[in-house]
Amino acid sequence: MKILATLKPEKYRNISCDLYGTLAEIDWDAKTALRSLKIPTASFQDDTAFMTPILSGLCLIGRRVLVAAWNFIVEIDYDSFQVVNAVSWPPMADLHGMTTDGNDLWVASAAIDAVLCLDANDLHLKWRWGPDEPILYQDRLSTNSNVQSLIANLPLGRIPIPRLSRTWRTLFGQSNDRRFIEREYRYVHKSKTSYHYHHLNGVCFHEGYLYITTKGWNKDEDKSAVIRLDPETRQAEFFVPPGGFRSMHDGVFVDGVFYVTEAKADSVAWREPDGSIISRQVEPLGYFVRGLCYTGSSFLVGFSTWRGSNLPAQIVEYDLEFKHQLGIMDISMFYPEDKRTAVFSLALSPD
Repeated sequence: MKILATLKPEKYRNISCDLYGTLAEIDWDAKTALRSLKIPTASFQDDTAFMTPILSGLCLIGRRVLVAAWNFIVEIDYDSFQVVNAVSWPPMADLHGMTTDGNDLWVASAAIDAVLCLDANDLHLKWRWGPDEPILYQDRLSTNSNVQSLIANLPLGRIPIPRLSRTWRTLFGQSNDRRFIEREYRYVHKSKTSYHYHHLNGVCFHEGYLYITTKGWNKDEDKSAVIRLDPETRQAEFFVPPGGFRSMHDGVFVDGVFYVTEAKADSVAWREPDGSIISRQVEPLGYFVRGLCYTGSSFLVGFSTWRGSNLPAQIVEYDLEFKHQLGIMDISMFYPEDKRTAVFSLALSPD
């Protein structure tokens, strides 16, 4: 069995040269690296902008390998393992997970809490969903009813409501007209935009719907959510409400069960068809758990070292219940020791 992995340096701050994302192909049975491709990326930080050297999302369409960098998507021919195309659009900011149905390609633009839809053939941008969708901001103050009551009882609250309602909702994040300004976002980091609340970091296509994952909800990483979106009507609803998962990454369906990694919780979790949630701790402990791939008979999970840790990055194979390790591979060789290796996405190779 051969697998593909997108990798990034764990250490990149205050480093301005020799930075790149890596696409690697691994012979999992032999636990050896077959080939790798370095894709240079920019890295800088100032008062208004922030970019980091990552490869994140990974998606295959036939023998085309599509990977996401910070603000562009790269197309790689699998057979030659060479870059054949690259595209970028203004709302591409801190791109994360990708998915496809063969006709469309969807990618999460994490810095602005948006999903972008591209034509899978020419990679032309077709539409954007978020961050101005009601489901993404409707409950931002719902847990703070005491504050609402206090404001309503102030003299200010006696001024006719129609004159203040829009201003009030806008100031406190409940505007029904939270307009997204169409402009250039490719240089934007999540810390530099007002549109980043949930760290919308992934999207999974399954049986006609998109399943959009968030690492947190209203900046609380212990309250991840999954949104089910109809790509035709753009109607959205919660598939897993905020708090169902914790610090979630990835997302894959297997026999009607939705599996995720819980990056900061040393665990994987899944939603059963009846809606129940199960979370299970996985070893080795002390890692950032990100990268999930179903092989047909097992799961592969990525383990990235935390900043400041000396643990090697690894990929671990588990049985279908995540109770037993079936194999493990140290993959720290893809970056020098002063940068260290981090895993982002995993997928089966076309062959």
